[in-house]
Amino acid sequence: MKKRISRRFIVSGLTAVMAVGLLTGCGSSGKSDTIEIGLATPLTGASAQDGQAIENGVELAVKQANDAGGIDGKQIEVVVEDDKGDASEAATVANMLVQNDNIVGVVGHFNSSCTLAGATIYNDAGIVQISPGSSAEAVSEAGDYTFRTITTDAVQGRYLAEWCVNDLGYHNIAVLYENDDYGLGLADVIQRETEALGATVVAREAYEVNQTDFSTVLTKVAASDADVMIIGGLYNETALIAKQMGDNGLEGMQIMGVDAIYSDALIELGGDAVNGIKLTAYFSDASDSEVTQSFIKAYTDEYGEAPGTYAAYAYDAANIILDAVANVGTDRAAIRDYIADLKDFDGVTGITSFDENGDVIKEPLRMEIINGAFETVDM
Repeated sequence: MKKRISRRFIVSGLTAVMAVGLLTGCGSSGKSDTIEIGLATPLTGASAQDGQAIENGVELAVKQANDAGGIDGKQIEVVVEDDKGDASEAATVANMLVQNDNIVGVVGHFNSSCTLAGATIYNDAGIVQISPGSSAEAVSEAGDYTFRTITTDAVQGRYLAEWCVNDLGYHNIAVLYENDDYGLGLADVIQRETEALGATVVAREAYEVNQTDFSTVLTKVAASDADVMIIGGLYNETALIAKQMGDNGLEGMQIMGVDAIYSDALIELGGDAVNGIKLTAYFSDASDSEVTQSFIKAYTDEYGEAPGTYAAYAYDAANIILDAVANVGTDRAAIRDYIADLKDFDGVTGITSFDENGDVIKEPLRMEIINGAFETVDM
């Protein structure tokens, strides 16, 4: 099992509120001179880029806490495991993490299938699991110890549908989605919610993760009389779809998506082709939140690039666990109860509270890529 203590940071400490919370927390009952947080994320495989961003976000939160004096004089370590984006591997990783008595909570997993594979193990062991990236509706029923800092597909899908149909006036919907649990779940939500508003899904096409040629699915969309395309997938494929639309009779069609495509990589890969894409998001470098801007500066100073959505979700997840430990100590059940009752946590992805299912409650931003940059918009 790998243990990593970040020693790479040249950033400022926590905000005053977080620092006070960490330094004045309740006495801990840990059996070690350190406090450990588990991290389960894909560091190899198709989702490795997002997994690395998640690791960066967690390590940044932990290093800032350590720079502020730790918790009750104890330093925090991150125990990192690579689940490879594979559900079977995720179950193996979960079993490894829960056997470490010093781990007070786990940030993970990224993929919904991995979160669900690990959830029974974490819940049986009574250890909090906070996912920074799993939005599938099934996670809501995963257990009392399962939480997430990302909203459900249902929340984002409903909000996106209302924006698309009610506000922008689109009624012939094409849905393109990655062929996995995440993409299928999001496609189902989008179809359900847009049709409930009187629109029609005139094309529904799946594609594979890491696919590079989208001519077949785009030709089908072009023949469908769709007036808008909603993508249920990540930024790599979205960028390629946008670049190939003009060659397949779809130049100028509106593309819409959710927070999974919020990344500078979308703009870097897509260039001018991604201008005009509209999306929902919870994290934005255009935010005027002091907490968000401090995070962006700290992250950029260390890694030489701006943080994306999943780094931000992971940073919030780690800080929520740290906040719980600072307030109630290292007892796993007490940490779970504290997080379940958490209200109005001021994080970099917005004000976080959890409902009875461990689902986060917050309202998304409306964003558009304008002149090569993400901007918040009203319409």
